[in-house]
Amino acid sequence: QYLLTYKNNFGIHNIDLLAGFESYNYKSQYLSGSKQKLYNPTIIEINNAIKTPAVYSATTNYATQGFLARAQYDYDSKYFASASYRRDASSRFHPDHWWGNFYSIGAAYLISREDWFKTNWVDLLKIKFSIGQQGNDNIGNFRYIDTYTIKNNNDELSLAFASKGNKDITWETNTNMNLGVEFELFKHKLTGSFEFFNRKTTDLLNWFTVPLSLGYAGYYDNIGDMN
Repeated sequence: QYLLTYKNNFGIHNIDLLAGFESYNYKSQYLSGSKQKLYNPTIIEINNAIKTPAVYSATTNYATQGFLARAQYDYDSKYFASASYRRDASSRFHPDHWWGNFYSIGAAYLISREDWFKTNWVDLLKIKFSIGQQGNDNIGNFRYIDTYTIKNNNDELSLAFASKGNKDITWETNTNMNLGVEFELFKHKLTGSFEFFNRKTTDLLNWFTVPLSLGYAGYYDNIGDMN
């Protein structure tokens, strides 16, 4: 993760800038073997047994990359604004659909700092609004391609169909909207907030079931929205 930040103020103008790059690469390798009917139970070697040899191995990879930027601004600690942008890639999708774009914007107004706002019982009053997006790729690896299992057919190679892939799957997007009011009253003795929140999920990643007569049970697809 590489991050570059810049902060400064110009009188009553304050800015905070952030830019960055993130990269994540995960590789898992697994190897096992087993037999039965041990000659000597105290010797933990596969060659110490004679029956039912079995071996198994697997390798899986998962990688993400992302570029990000954020800008925050406030004027005289009364008016606040922020905006951010992310461009993320995931190896769980086909290369044509690796990248997703996500944004957020927000604003707040601290009314109680205004010169004309003078009351003895209201110490803080702020209204705020934000809307932003996040991406989700949590469906496991290799869902965008057909996969097969290698089988022994009378000591000859054969392939058995394992799972159906979908080249067109892409990022699931969560869009969150929040509108709120914060307050402190009676010399900070009573504090609280009122919030309205809405989350909408679009391009929902879900398992789509099909008739077994097609030769497979189903596949992953972006098949719905949810509030």
